[in-house]
Parts: sequence; C-alpha cells; structure tokens
Amino acid sequence: MGLGSVWDWARGPIFAIWIVLLTACSGGSSESSSSAPAPDAPPTVNLSVSPGAIDAGQSATLSWDSQDTSTCTASGGWTGSKGLSGSEQVSPSTSTNYTLSCTGAGGSASDSVTVQVNGTPAPSPILSFSAADPVVADGGVTTLTWSSQNADSCTASGGWSGTKNLADSEQVGPITAATTYTLSCTGPGGTAIEMLTVAITTTIGLDWVAPTENVDGTPLMDLAAYRIYYGSGSRSYDDFLDLTDPTATSYAVDVISGTYYVAMTAIDGDGNESAYSNEVIKTAN
Repeated sequence: MGLGSVWDWARGPIFAIWIVLLTACSGGSSESSSSAPAPDAPPTVNLSVSPGAIDAGQSATLSWDSQDTSTCTASGGWTGSKGLSGSEQVSPSTSTNYTLSCTGAGGSASDSVTVQVNGTPAPSPILSFSAADPVVADGGVTTLTWSSQNADSCTASGGWSGTKNLADSEQVGPITAATTYTLSCTGPGGTAIEMLTVAITTTIGLDWVAPTENVDGTPLMDLAAYRIYYGSGSRSYDDFLDLTDPTATSYAVDVISGTYYVAMTAIDGDGNESAYSNEVIKTAN
C-alpha cells in the first residue's frame, strides 16, 4: 500500500523549525615558562629603482637590501635567485614591474618597483586571492593567501585591515558570522581588487510527529526512513539527506548561513517515498 503525502496521514508531520546555536568550549591547564625562545624576527625587504622613468634603450638600476632573510627570488621583469642585497641594471623596452621576495626564519616579505619607459603604458596589476577554507565552523579560522604582479602596495579592508605584503598568507579569525575580505593592490598601471567571503556553518533544527496511517486509513506498519530536503528555492531543493531511524522525531541539519526552504518525505520498507510535506522557511545566521 503506497504512501500518500505526509500531510494526508492522520498524524502527518507537524513542523517546528529553529536555529540551534552551538558554542564551542575549551578547557585544560596552561603553563608558562620564562625560558621560551624569542620568536624569529620577521624579514624586511627594500627594493628601489633609479631613475624611475627612462627612454627606450636606456638603463635603470635596481638596488635592494634585506634583513633577517636567507634567500631572495626575483619575479616580474626579472627572474632567478638574488643576493640578500645588491644592485642590477635593467633595460626594459616597455614599462615593467620588478618584484623581489625574500624568506627567513620569521616568514617572508616582498617589495616591488616599476620602471616606466616613456611613451609606453604601465602594466596593470594582477591579483590572486583565495581562502584555504571558505566555510568554517562558528568561531573557526582560515588562512588567506594572495600574490600580486605589477603592484607596489597592497591594502586590506572589510574583515581585515592594514597594509599587506605583495604576496603572503595570513590566518584570520575567529569568524563568528559570514565575513567578506577585500584586498586592493596598486601600481603605476592602476589598482586590482579582489573580494572573497568566508561563510560559517550553523544548524537548522527540525521537530515532527511521526505518521501512523496510510492515506486509505490503514495503519502504517513499515515506516523505514525520512528524507529531509532543503535549498534556496521553494520546492526546488539543492540538497537532501536520509534519516534511516524511523523512530526519530527531530534532527539538526548542518548548513551555511543563508535562507532555506525545508520539507520532508517519508519512505516505507519497499522504498516508496511520499509526497513532500508542508514547506517551512528559515534564515540561518
């Protein structure tokens, strides 16, 4: 005997839906020691050019020095390993950006300059920006990674702030709500802007009354499972999950922040699935 729609059963599911807020707690002992080693100093890099503008066929001199570094690598208009300090002549035919990135025990740093060749446009900045985990638990952290070309400076805004290296990574958090991070990198050729949003997971809680009858009034003897549908559109669900415990009358669905349309079906022992239940709408923050 087939299953009818959930609301046609004599005691079809009656839904109450709410957001369950979870708070993570941590405990344990802490210890301090006056003998802990001092952190390694962060490296610094200074790259300059003279003159900053030349005519085609002329040369400019790049000069640099670094502190607390062990290796330096060139990119952009020049390439290869470079000394921790030094100078080098370049003769670009068009306006060109030069970047020097140096690494030490305390991390990495970079600096960039542009040699402007008169009569040619400066190269436009190029920016790559990503998050290791674009979705995190409430109170979680993620690592932002970026690199730029043809830029002299980078500035953060939105969920973070301050001047940033031309290429680097940084851990951000704790994140307690969906947060947008913006990075702007500027050079003689303009500004490149990238934005990314890190979402957090939250929970939609469901309660229902188990069905007891088929649509023809006979007892429902072989209830086997429930299927929970949810998505961003009414009766157009992006995801579903199966709940194989027929005795369950509540469940918490993990989602990211947003507004969801939610409905359920019931499944009998032969795999027959009922029609959708009534639909509820909830915003998960």
